[in-house]
Amino acid sequence: MKHEKIGPIDVGMFRTVMRHVASSVAVITTSHEGHLHGMTATAVSSVSASPPRVLIVVNRSTRSHSLISGSRNFIINILADHQRALGERFSGKTENRFEDVGHQLGWHGTPILDGAAAHLECELVSETDAESHTIFIGEVVGGGVSGASPLLYHDGAYKGLTPRVSSHAISPLFLERWSPRAFSDAPISNAELMPMFEAARWAPSSHNAQPWRFVYALRNDSAWSAFIEALYEENRSWAFRAAAMVAFVSNETLEKNGQTIESPTHVFDTGAAWMSFAQQANLLGWHTHCLGGFDRGRLREALSIPAGYKINAVVAIGRIGDPVILGPELRSREIPSERDPIESLVFQGTMSR
Repeated sequence: MKHEKIGPIDVGMFRTVMRHVASSVAVITTSHEGHLHGMTATAVSSVSASPPRVLIVVNRSTRSHSLISGSRNFIINILADHQRALGERFSGKTENRFEDVGHQLGWHGTPILDGAAAHLECELVSETDAESHTIFIGEVVGGGVSGASPLLYHDGAYKGLTPRVSSHAISPLFLERWSPRAFSDAPISNAELMPMFEAARWAPSSHNAQPWRFVYALRNDSAWSAFIEALYEENRSWAFRAAAMVAFVSNETLEKNGQTIESPTHVFDTGAAWMSFAQQANLLGWHTHCLGGFDRGRLREALSIPAGYKINAVVAIGRIGDPVILGPELRSREIPSERDPIESLVFQGTMSR
């Protein structure tokens, strides 16, 4: 049976169909006469492998359009699944989009975003008008991968490839937080770290006792070796690449009605602060790994932790790196872990079944 031509598809239907095409999310960056710019895009495609060429489609009304055309170069940064905030940042109207965004410069002085799943450095070879857009074809002259899973855009929302699936509808924030061991060598500054502590200090605590204390060191600080040397060997084998280490300490007593009494919840409260810290780190594109395997006595002495305070855990913070840097056993575990079924964890009224 022959179908008759019925004309162009309805615009609304076309948009509905295209919403069901899942695409990697990329930030296209460029540099021209000292000006850095970037924009979020999903219209990215391979053209050929020999020579290696890719295409991007850019609206002519965007600032990036003239900069790419003028500079004759661009970088495709394929965002990792923890970089949703960057996707939103580079699609918005933020004036200085690179402020506090970790990056290094490629061959042409164009930004390569820290922590991206992959990147391709391209030199422009042709541009073709396509209605309101331009198709830029670039020859790939450099690139790399980090080992992180890519961020996807599907049906109007950001999505990841994480194997985690919740039994009930929850914010993706809780599924996206996980504890990698493969960290890159990207450093972290005090300015980048402080928002994590700020989130932690607003955690709930019994009688507002705020028992938590945080002792930290950046990778090049004098106290860095104290953290690393206190770790058990397996943890030391990978944690030395982290950008910062934090000891989560809690006060074992609290003040109530003018008296100093034992705090029954200081560990619980500090755990709440840890989760706030971890989630804020994840929102900012950093990853954390909480460690219990370390010599507490040795660390207490090195960090001058006074009596009456407990060292609950040490946390490593960094950007995700390539899992190939890990040994075979740890590399096989470098995925977000699953959880037991909710039915085995939640009880109504009594724990007896």
